[in-house]
Parts: sequence; structure tokens; C-alpha cells
Amino acid sequence: MKKINFNFNTKIGMRNLKTALAVTLGLYLSDVLNLNTPIFTSIASISGMKNSFAESFNDFRVRMFTTIFGVVLGFLLSLIPAPHYLTPIVGGLGIIFIIYILVAFNLKDMVILSCIVYIASFVYPESQIIYGIERVLGTFLGLVVSLVINYLLSTPDVNENFTAIGNDSFFNARSALLNLVFTKEHDISNFESSFEKIKAQYKVLLEESNAPIHPDLDIENARRAIRAFDDIHLRFLLLNSIEEKPKLKPSIISRLEDKFHITLLNNGSLEGDINEMYNLHIKKILFNLENLRELLNINEI
Repeated sequence: MKKINFNFNTKIGMRNLKTALAVTLGLYLSDVLNLNTPIFTSIASISGMKNSFAESFNDFRVRMFTTIFGVVLGFLLSLIPAPHYLTPIVGGLGIIFIIYILVAFNLKDMVILSCIVYIASFVYPESQIIYGIERVLGTFLGLVVSLVINYLLSTPDVNENFTAIGNDSFFNARSALLNLVFTKEHDISNFESSFEKIKAQYKVLLEESNAPIHPDLDIENARRAIRAFDDIHLRFLLLNSIEEKPKLKPSIISRLEDKFHITLLNNGSLEGDINEMYNLHIKKILFNLENLRELLNINEI
């Protein structure tokens, strides 16, 4: 029997608290407004609470579309005067229609929710119109509550997160460069890992900028930083495939020793066009690092 370990040191996170607050407030509003929608409001409050405001806003659009689409289709198909034993077939045909339409319009992420709402509306034993109105109102109220709470309470600072991950990527790039030039190690795995993280954070930054309400975001600086990191990554991949140590030009040695405060004791023995290419890539990487130092406000290189 597998042993279950409980970690009593686990803290209650902010998202946990925000979700609970959204459900509580949604239930209160549903009661005060005399809406017969507590279950729909609670479901929407829970599902709509995401890590960032932009994610919550995107979920708001998806959930409202799937709710309205499913409710309307369920109501329309319930009007078909089919014998009772054929009703399940009509329900199945509706599922086929929903999946086909959403996949055709590249809205695959809406398929499951639309199917659930549709079938709930289709088999509702009482008035489909009443169910549809309650479902739409409850979902709307719950999503609005989660959206407002996520905006007002401890929304992650995407600018700060991007800069922090950018700093980590910068220093990993610097370490990878030093390993390539001064040692026989050719390990760029740490830089590649941080590079993937900053690309993901850049995507979050762009999503946040598309939200109707968002903080001041320096998208242009972030875009320039991503281009610089991408260029460094491509050059590292090329240099990483060359096992022989390069013979660096005096100008490159001078820049490296000046920037990194390290003395090159032994130069490499690589010659010819490959060595020229190696020096050019080192020069470009140094140029990108200098740009990143300014873009990310890094005091030391």
C-alpha cells in the first residue's frame, strides 16, 4: 500500500485565497440579486481564476462563447419534434455538429465546455429558455467576479518577472560564453533552460498587453531583448558544434578580458575560415550581451 505523506508546512497560496473569495462573493451576489444561479456562478468563479489578469480575460471570452453557443444549440435542437426513443440520437447529432464547427474554426479549446453546456441544456427537464438564461447570467456573474478580483488582488508583475528571468538568462549566457572560450567545456544547457523560460514569460507579457486593462508594459524593450537572446542562442548552437578551441583575435581577447576581468593564459589553435567565423560569432555575442545589459538594467557584466 502506497504511503501518503502530508506536508503540513504547505502555505495557502494567493490563488487559493482569490478563488475562495471569488466563490464567496459570487454566492453573495447571486443571493442579493435574487438569481437562481449559485452553482453556475461558483463554477465560473473557480474556472475563471487564473494566474494572471490576461489569462482570466481570455478565459472570460472562451467561457461566455461556449456557454451561449451550447445553450442556444441545446434549445434549438430540443424544439425538434422527435419521438422519445430518437431524442438521444438528436443529442448525439448536436455533439457532432458542435465538434465539427469548432474544429473547423480552429476553436478546439472550446469543444469540451460547449458540449457540456449543450447537453445540459438539451436534456434539462423543464424550460430550456429558463435554464439558458440562468446559465448565461450565472456564468457571466462568476467570470466578472473572478476577473475583478484577479485584477485588484496581487496580480503578478509581468514586467518584473520578465526582467528577473532575463537577468538569469543573461548570466547563463555569459557563463556559457566563458566556458566556450576559456575551457574545454561545451555546456549551454543552463542557458537553453533559461532561454525557454524567458520566451514563455515574453508570451505572458504579450497576452497581458492584449488585455483591455493592463499595467504599463515595455513591450518594445522586451521584444529587443528576446531578439538578442534568440541571436545568442543560434550562435551558441553553431559554436557548440566546434570541438577545437578557437584562436581568438587580439581585439576579441582584449574585450573579453576587459568585460569579464579574466586573463586568457592559453589561446586556441583553430585556424582558417572556421576560426574567422568563430571570432565573428564571439564578437556578435559580446555585442548582444552589451545590449542586454542596457535593456535589462544590469549593472555588471
